[in-house]
Amino acid sequence: MFYNKSIKDIYSELNTSENGLTLEQAEKLYTDVGPNEIVEGKKKSKLLKFFNQFKDMMIVILIIVDIAMFIYGLLYTHEYTDSIVITTVVLINAIMGFIQEEKAEVTLDGLKKYVSSTCKVKRNGNIEVIDTKLLVPGDYIILEAGEKVPADARIVFESNLLVDESPLTGESNPVGKRIDKLNGNNKLQIQDQANMIFSGTNITNGRVEAIVTATGMYTELGKIAVSLNTPYEIKTPLELRIEEISKKLTFLVFIILIFIFVYSFIKKYEVMEIIMLCASLAVAVIPEGLPAVITISLSNGAGALAKKKTIVRQMTAVETLGSTDVICSDKTGTITQNKMTVQKNIVLNDEWLKYIKVLCNDSIYTKGKYIGDPTETCMLDEVGVKDSEAIRHICPRLIDAPFDSDRKMMSTINVIDGKTYILVKGSLDSLMKKCSHIYENGKKKKLTKAMQLVINEEEAKMATEALRVIAFAYKEIKKVPKTSAAVLKEEKDLTFVGLTGMIDPPRPGVKESVLTARNAGIRTIMITGDSLPTATAIAKRVCIIEDSKEAILGSELDKYMDEELIEVVNKYSVYARVSPTHKERIVRALQSQGKVVAMTGDGVNDAPAIKDAHVGIGMGITGTEVTKNVADVILLDDSFSTIVTAIEEGRRIFANIRNNVIYSLSSNFGELFTILIAMFTGTTILLPIHILFIDLVTDSIPSICLSFEPSEKGIMDKPPRGIDKPMFTPFAISNIVASAFVETVAVVITFFTVKNSYSVEVAMSCALLTLVIQEIVYSIACRNLKQFVFKQGIFANKQLNIGLLIIFVVEAIFFLTPLRTFIGVVEVPIPLMLMIIVCNLVAFFVYEILKPILIGLFED
Repeated sequence: MFYNKSIKDIYSELNTSENGLTLEQAEKLYTDVGPNEIVEGKKKSKLLKFFNQFKDMMIVILIIVDIAMFIYGLLYTHEYTDSIVITTVVLINAIMGFIQEEKAEVTLDGLKKYVSSTCKVKRNGNIEVIDTKLLVPGDYIILEAGEKVPADARIVFESNLLVDESPLTGESNPVGKRIDKLNGNNKLQIQDQANMIFSGTNITNGRVEAIVTATGMYTELGKIAVSLNTPYEIKTPLELRIEEISKKLTFLVFIILIFIFVYSFIKKYEVMEIIMLCASLAVAVIPEGLPAVITISLSNGAGALAKKKTIVRQMTAVETLGSTDVICSDKTGTITQNKMTVQKNIVLNDEWLKYIKVLCNDSIYTKGKYIGDPTETCMLDEVGVKDSEAIRHICPRLIDAPFDSDRKMMSTINVIDGKTYILVKGSLDSLMKKCSHIYENGKKKKLTKAMQLVINEEEAKMATEALRVIAFAYKEIKKVPKTSAAVLKEEKDLTFVGLTGMIDPPRPGVKESVLTARNAGIRTIMITGDSLPTATAIAKRVCIIEDSKEAILGSELDKYMDEELIEVVNKYSVYARVSPTHKERIVRALQSQGKVVAMTGDGVNDAPAIKDAHVGIGMGITGTEVTKNVADVILLDDSFSTIVTAIEEGRRIFANIRNNVIYSLSSNFGELFTILIAMFTGTTILLPIHILFIDLVTDSIPSICLSFEPSEKGIMDKPPRGIDKPMFTPFAISNIVASAFVETVAVVITFFTVKNSYSVEVAMSCALLTLVIQEIVYSIACRNLKQFVFKQGIFANKQLNIGLLIIFVVEAIFFLTPLRTFIGVVEVPIPLMLMIIVCNLVAFFVYEILKPILIGLFED
């Protein structure tokens, strides 16, 4: 900590002086501490990432089955269709997973842009320009307006210094600095270290000379880089649910295989018969096409979100949005407009108030936008571009005295209507000491204590609304000052003309979105670098909090251990003046409670928390490259309301994925039950190639189309599902079992009925046709598992309608043409085929009737 030490002590500690380091000192230190740059952590190799895609147990089982089928084909049948299909499925899943992981790779290239390439440094008493990579602790640097700060440094000298620290702190306005030693043994927040400048921030006004105290990864910016390099992986709800599916299906496969071995041993099956039976059952249980279908569903969701101003970088985040319990939102630019706006004026003389706002103002309007301090640009915006330009044209500035943090005022000397005036703006407390007169009822009067008391009360009212208050005054002068110092001498006997209160106001629609989120059981938390009063006022306006007791300073969090913080975060919904570490701790504390956390931000300081959250949300307009790189999704309009819209879309996507899982597994369990019945009856009803055909062709097209299903009504009136709620709820299991039972009964009855009159091959083909029709019918019922399809709109899902037409064409090709041999099907008489189709269509009404029964029996 260098902010609480004197300059003399710092010189001594860093072995430097006002002349800077010697060349020999600098070279030795460079060898010890290394270059002043951001270092990226070691990444996993692409090959390792690819092989990681095969760790899932379902995939392992498929590979084992694939090998068994290949060996069986090699030794006996010389037929490799099954093996080729499974190999293709496994490789496609691995490639898709690899591509997604590559897209989600966190890079620190954006952070590197925050370190400037050259800067002025004093060494051996001489000023020279060097590459910033060569800076070391103890270097004496010199910076001016427009330059980036290349390292953390303690200020030795400053002149009218203003620094934009928003990349590190989130503070929306440039902050003034000073050289005084600060008191306090405890570590102050970055925002409060007024005698320090930090790597990655920008000098917006004035000049500064400072001693470098930290470089590279030891700077505050470097600490953020360390955080981004540090592995911290929190699994998304979808990843947990896919893992749940994998574990339960793997367990089921092993139970079935044990049973098969025991049964086969009793029945004295041959070894290859046992192996092929086990392979058939494994293929039947595992939904080979489900991972690809889920990826496609998420991709479709990402496309839908893109139309709603949300770009998805990490695909699983699409579904995770729908699981969100807590939105941790930045204030500036997300909840607010990121534009200071005049909210209230106390006008004693309208004309002079307008003159001072325009003329005692360094901001300009060029190329369609305002450039300058936000406080000043909002004044020009209030007056209007045309009026401002007209006033400046006829009232030239002669000289000025810039704002400084000591006197807290700015003054200009202008010619107005042929006379010379000093125009002053600044804090009310500072300016009132310089005033002797005031306007009242259009007349200039002597300023009394009673009048001053009234003005102070008006300022106090504005302060309660967290408005930034600026006071204005003027005076006619006889002689034009020659220097800025001479201007300061004219700052007396001023006439007070008014007050202006301004704030960065909430975005339109944010309040309604916060209430919509609350209605959906989603808590909104504001985490900002701005002051506590400002954060509290905005949070109240948009209904995040009702009481100021729900707000806390980030520095207060340092009093709590991580275990204690888990309880503390339940008490507060506004956190002000926070550091990157505080943001990380808040996110992790919420996650420790089993909450699914979405974190928004735009600055470098937001990046660690965005990376750690279940869903990291970056800002497309104001966001830095760093936050965009680590974010899962990016908002193109930076609006909080868009987050809530995206959450609704995420809920729709999850509902569709769940329906997809139930749809796919119902088919797999129908196949499993059918194979078991065939085994017990000593016959073969379905071949392995039949099962693969169903899973990869007949099931996949409707599954993909189900992902386009519109939201069910009232989807945002329900609480979040929570990360711990399993995919296989009693309701989901009952749907899988019931539909699998219906399918199995239909297939078995068809097989044995046809077998009595036709060959076994025809019966097997009819059994496959029955399963195909059952799957088509059930896909329609799966559009909404809790409502009758006619309530959802029979033809509302256009993609499914088109998909079913495609299925009919594909099935016609494979059942009516010689291509049937590729899937082990023989020719079936047309009348028999039509009868099977008509009889199985009745199953649609069975599935619809089951919906209210299952809802009544099982809670979801």
